[in-house]
Amino acid sequence: MSSTADQPLLLLVDGHSLAFRSFYAFSKGGEGGLSTKDGIPTSVTYGFLKALLDNCKGLKPNSVTIAFDTAEPTFRHKADPNYKAHRDVAPDHFFQDLRQLQEILKTQLHLPLCLAPGFEADDVLGTLANRAAADGWSVRILSGDRDLFQLVDDSRNIAVLYMGGGPYAKSSGPTLIDEAGVQAKLGVAPTKVVELKALTGDSSDNIPGVKGVGPKTAISLLKDNDDLDGVYRALAEVEAEGPKASRGAIKGALKAKLANDKDNAYLSRHLAEILVDIPLPEEPKLDLGSVDGDGLSQRLEELELNSLIRQVPNFVATFSSGGLAANAHLLAKAEEPGPAKAEAKPSGPEAASEAESEATSNQTQPVLHPGLVQTPDQLGALITQLMNCRDPLAPVALDTETTDLNPFRAQLVGIGVCWGPNSGDLAYIPVSHRGDPSPEQLPLETVLQAFAPWLASGEHPKALQNAKYDRLILLRHGLPLAGVVMDTLLADYLRDAAAKHGLDVMADRDYGIRPTLFSDLVGKAKDGKASTFSEVPLEQAAQYCGMDVHLTRKLAIDLNKQLEDLGPQLPNLLSNVELPLEPVLAVMEATGIRIDVPYLASLSSEIGATLEQLESKAKDVAEVDFNLASPKQLGELLFNTLGLDRKKSRRTKTGYSTDATVLEKLEHDHPVVPLVLEHRVLSKLKSTYVDALPQLVEAETGRVHTDFNQAVTATGRLSSSNPNLQNIPVRTEFSRRIRKAFLPQDGWKLLSADYSQIELRILTHLSGEEVLQQAYRDGDDVHALTARLLLDKDEVSSDERRLGKTINFGVIYGMGAQRFARETGVSQSEAKDFLSKYKQRYPKVFAFLELQERLALSQGYVETILGRRRPFHFDRNGLGRLSGMDPLEINLEVARRGGMEAQQLRAAANAPIQGSSADIIKLAMVQLQAQLESKHLPARLLLQVHDELVLEVDPNALKDIQQIVVQTMEKAIQLSVPLVVETGIGDNWMDAK
Repeated sequence: MSSTADQPLLLLVDGHSLAFRSFYAFSKGGEGGLSTKDGIPTSVTYGFLKALLDNCKGLKPNSVTIAFDTAEPTFRHKADPNYKAHRDVAPDHFFQDLRQLQEILKTQLHLPLCLAPGFEADDVLGTLANRAAADGWSVRILSGDRDLFQLVDDSRNIAVLYMGGGPYAKSSGPTLIDEAGVQAKLGVAPTKVVELKALTGDSSDNIPGVKGVGPKTAISLLKDNDDLDGVYRALAEVEAEGPKASRGAIKGALKAKLANDKDNAYLSRHLAEILVDIPLPEEPKLDLGSVDGDGLSQRLEELELNSLIRQVPNFVATFSSGGLAANAHLLAKAEEPGPAKAEAKPSGPEAASEAESEATSNQTQPVLHPGLVQTPDQLGALITQLMNCRDPLAPVALDTETTDLNPFRAQLVGIGVCWGPNSGDLAYIPVSHRGDPSPEQLPLETVLQAFAPWLASGEHPKALQNAKYDRLILLRHGLPLAGVVMDTLLADYLRDAAAKHGLDVMADRDYGIRPTLFSDLVGKAKDGKASTFSEVPLEQAAQYCGMDVHLTRKLAIDLNKQLEDLGPQLPNLLSNVELPLEPVLAVMEATGIRIDVPYLASLSSEIGATLEQLESKAKDVAEVDFNLASPKQLGELLFNTLGLDRKKSRRTKTGYSTDATVLEKLEHDHPVVPLVLEHRVLSKLKSTYVDALPQLVEAETGRVHTDFNQAVTATGRLSSSNPNLQNIPVRTEFSRRIRKAFLPQDGWKLLSADYSQIELRILTHLSGEEVLQQAYRDGDDVHALTARLLLDKDEVSSDERRLGKTINFGVIYGMGAQRFARETGVSQSEAKDFLSKYKQRYPKVFAFLELQERLALSQGYVETILGRRRPFHFDRNGLGRLSGMDPLEINLEVARRGGMEAQQLRAAANAPIQGSSADIIKLAMVQLQAQLESKHLPARLLLQVHDELVLEVDPNALKDIQQIVVQTMEKAIQLSVPLVVETGIGDNWMDAK
């Protein structure tokens, strides 16, 4: 869920939550903490302001309001004198610190504070969120309190920015909690959070709940009975039925617990519910004011918070309606070196170290002095400078500025380079800027001709961020690019595949630098922005591009060292796989693939007619007129009109969920369900591919040019977009027929080469399972072998072989008995028996998979054959506590009980297999492209989809090329079992399969 462009963003801050977190981060509640030389406490002030700024990175709120508690008792204290009565009273120096913080927030930051006597800050936040959402605002609530999850509402764009850990927890920022996030964290929807607390209570607030009822039981009760009233209605029915109560009903000890604590349950619901319409003493002004930068600097200097003084420009930029425009002098001031000043220190050594680290981690944007190259002499001097740079550990950073993100439509506007660490070691060369008067710049051809030898030289090391884009831009101008020794996008992807890899994100994360964004310069004219980059003034363009290349070079040097520190495999993976693959993908994108547009038009009409037939048939079967595309109407039909099992679904705001997973569970319960499923699949095929592909054909080439994304998936696999060719289904006739629209060059053929069972072969290699190894070496049918072992038969039928195939591939992805039963049609009891037998027959397979789960928990990552790492981040209050343990001492049975984290464990078991498969096909692509180019073969790589490569080939050389493709792919890497490649040839992709 994201804030939309036409919705202003209101940031609500849970002031007391953040203040207490800041206080206890330093003092642990004692007398220590940060203070000035004169003893003025500053823990709350420093921690709050620092955390507020850090957690607002990238938000760009249109308004900020901070809610605090008051000293007066609230209606909750009156309802229950024990409410929060167990909490210690905060010491006086906390309140002294809090008062000075609130004064700074009001007087220097000009942020409205909102307090309501008789109510808590949570009620203030709930009321403000409710009113703002009603007025069309997008609302984000910054807090570390899960109580606020009950306010989350996707339909009204209300979400919580949840701060896990303390205010100095090393993270990329708060976690955005939407409705799905609440479900994942608590196991219930936001509308059920209050009902959950009514049953479980909350020890932190002294809310009693029902004694002996924990979250698991409470979630189950709510799933069956909707809310607290439903639970007690069910209890009354059970009590009325007596011993004849139906199976599965509330009974035994649970029945007694609910009966005994009914009053406490309803009291707890009253205490836990956040009010959303309380009277506020004063309506806060919903817009940003203007931060008093000078006053803030002076006040922070008085409190000896010098590290925050350096952040004043960022406070101004974040919390002022005019950004830095009204306080531009502050940026220069922040850059001026000055005498060292004593920083406020915490009393304890641990806190002192933490504070020092935080105080020095962030920088303002450095001031750069890029040279503008506008004359032939300046251009010649620059090229001479670049030709003298030959150190691969300190490469020249290169960047192109263009008019469009689509490289096939973009016009080159300028080129930026950075060759050293100093503020003047960089230049910007404009080539097609526009303005009145026309800016001074060299002709495009002159610049390209001068740059060509350096760009094409492999002896002159270069670093780029997302080199594939710049390579495509240069290719369109006839310029090859060589000598790329670092792509910071790819290096950061290898460092942490789960992170974001944008240059701005890396700069902020690694250096605390927030560079100017493209969207800050280019946008709508009414916002004072240029419509394209070619209209950006030269000085601004030079600063923007200069910062990009400066950061790219700095990151290139640092990432190279960091990858080496992680071991030799990651630098090798970068040098031998990812960097060589980038130009291969660029050539594939530039080539594109032909599309048969008339055929797709005919197929669209055919699918449209089939959809109408399915819709008519579904209505006849259901005996009701309903809209198949309406989840609400479908839920009403399935669970109310037809009375299907509601336990196979879940409640939503509009009724019952009817997503694909729910419909698959219901597929055999009523004949209308498979018709709805088929209708959905065909509708998506038609809209996503059949009707969309013709719109994506480039007029200049007559081909579709998909984007191959090298740094997106967590597993290391490539993905594709615009269009996404990885997700074309293959199970139905129509989905297979879509492939018929993909054509080779006129007169040529398409060659499809697909790895056979590569993931199962990799699992066999990694696990060392001798039975499977021998079977692959002997060329046996592994699926038939598995079926024979499980069924204790010498011969098996095709259906029985299919059972072996299902379990072989299912084990790789952590398939359980329930899914195995659903896919094969056996009972769950039989499915459990099959899985148990599989484990007995292939013990090393399960030992390997379990070891990966243990390693993910213990060291936080697992590795592929070539050393690619997939990181796993577990909740520090959950499975994260197992970090650093001996992997073999971890109890996996206990660890797997958590819902969301159990999914992560399944992903960890699969990651080395899927990631190794990705590495192998990438290696094969690099080696195959090298052969095609070195031997000048009449063939072109077009697509990579999962384990398949698709080429267009001159039929006169087809036999030789087919042999080269197979040999290259099968010999890409040496495993303990052979790799096997199957090929197909055809006039279109469908026929080649």
